[in-house]
This record gives sequence, C-alpha cells and structure tokens, in this order.
Amino acid sequence: MFSAIFARSPIQLLVLKHLILFALLTAATHTFAQDGRLPLDSKNNISYTDSGQPKLSKTELHQKVRAWVDKKFGNAENAITSDDTQAGIILITSYIPVIHSSYQYVRFDLGVQYKDNQYDARITTLDGVSAEHSPVRLNAKENDDITAKEQIVKTESNRKKRKEAELNLQAAKADNDGINTSLYNLLGDLKNYVMAE
Repeated sequence: MFSAIFARSPIQLLVLKHLILFALLTAATHTFAQDGRLPLDSKNNISYTDSGQPKLSKTELHQKVRAWVDKKFGNAENAITSDDTQAGIILITSYIPVIHSSYQYVRFDLGVQYKDNQYDARITTLDGVSAEHSPVRLNAKENDDITAKEQIVKTESNRKKRKEAELNLQAAKADNDGINTSLYNLLGDLKNYVMAE
C-alpha cells in the first residue's frame, strides 16, 4: 500500500498532501467550531456532556466530586442539591459568570453520575441571570434566533441593512459562544480535578 503512495510523481504527492491537509482541517473545524449555537440533546433541550474514566473507586470518585464542588463553588452544602451515594449521583445547582450582552451569570444544573472508574457529567436547565431583569430560561430558541439572523443576512439586499444584520448575527453568536465557553470550561475543570492523581 505504501509503495503505491510513494511511487507517485512529485506533483501527485503534492496534490495528495494538500487533499489530506484540507480533509484534516475540515474535520477539525467541523468538530471544534462553535457556530454560535448551544448544544441540544435529542429532545431539543440544552445539554452539555462529558465523561471520564479515572482509576478511582466509586467512593473515591464521590469524595473527589464533592471536593471539586467545594473548591469551585466555595461550599458544597450550598451548591449540592442532591447527593445519593447509593445510586452514585450528585446534583449541583449553581451559577457561573459568562461573557454575554444580556446576562452576567448563568444558573445551571449539573448532574454527575459515577461508579468505579467512570463518571458522566451533564449540564442542563440554564437560566440567564442579570441584575436588570428576572432570570430567563435558555433553550433551543437561542439557536433559532441565530438561524433567523442568518436568513436575514442571506436575503437582505440593502447594503446598510445587511451590514447591520451581520453585526446582529455576530453579536448573537458571540453571546452563545460566551455561554458555551463558560460551561465547557466548567466541565473541563471537573475532568482535570477528577482525573488528577
């Protein structure tokens, strides 16, 4: 197989290299790009998920998750809403700061299910919190707003209005990306803490 690849002319190899590079870049961009949309589960509810396989017993994982909550939120007793050691589930309700034009914080529910050498974390039920107004439930409408703004940009023929629509679209995507960044970082922080020896 390799002899067939290397038996090609220099031009064919160059084209092959560029095709492989293009394929890798496309895959990486598709995989990691935050297109301004919040992640949804099969029922169209916002859902951020992560899992890990630390070499820890169920009891050790329980202690690690509680210690992380204490470290991250200051007091595990205030942040943990349910702690079922028998079922291996800890539910956390708390706030995290976000970069967003309308909200300073997002209130979230984080469920961590654990057993020997395995944990699964899932963030759901997000509320945008601001000092100016009551909390607002975040859901699939945030993504629908992006889609509507993209459609306006595509169909607007007036240059001035199109530029304004593009700015509105960029702002909406930046708001959602601000939420995504904060929540993915939260899951990453949990993983780093649990997986650390």
